[in-house]
Amino acid sequence: METPKTKLTLVHTSDVHLGSERSQEALQGFEAVLSAVRHLNANALLIVGDLFDSSHASREVVSYAFQSIEGLGRPVVMLPGNHDFFITGLDDSLPLPANLFLLREAAGQALTFHRLGLTVWGRPVIDHAPDFRPLQGLPSRNGGEWLVALCHGLAADDEFLEGRSSPITFHELAQADCDYIALGHVHAFREVTQGITPAFYCGSPSESISPSAAHVTMDPQSGVTVRPIPITKD
Repeated sequence: METPKTKLTLVHTSDVHLGSERSQEALQGFEAVLSAVRHLNANALLIVGDLFDSSHASREVVSYAFQSIEGLGRPVVMLPGNHDFFITGLDDSLPLPANLFLLREAAGQALTFHRLGLTVWGRPVIDHAPDFRPLQGLPSRNGGEWLVALCHGLAADDEFLEGRSSPITFHELAQADCDYIALGHVHAFREVTQGITPAFYCGSPSESISPSAAHVTMDPQSGVTVRPIPITKD
């Protein structure tokens, strides 16, 4: 298998919950993530579910988020989570920024950014239920590009996952043929790697005792490293 050639810096976030009852804290967390993208000069931002708190997020909040994303001037990939699955059905009256790429296809969707040497894949959470498997359908790596899986759900062993919605089993993590698994849904920075592929929850930048995002470095020589980005509350 060909080794990826391009060194990349990614910022991985999730569970921002814009439009929640804690709206000011959510906005501050979102803006802190955008600042981290600029500070690190990241190649792309990954939003792995629950950017918004619910389908009742106001048009003003959604417009603000999209305008802020547009201002980053680099690719932003968004996977709808169980709180913001409504985003898959947005109409054309609220146009998306040119640099925002939504993973909308229920069976899973892959997007390739040839300039970055990066392919991202994910399944949006259209039905947050026990039979929805966020990692099901992940393609194998192909060629010399990095492959990152975006998954919004709960990763644990089979016994703990019984009856829970959007489960991701440790066996699935161990068998995943990709370079990084970016997880959302758990509001704490946490590593859940089971095989050779690094798998991390980035935490929440707003709804957490220790707000965070994740700084992901993908290096052809040293591999993938993941570090927390602490988010400071005012």
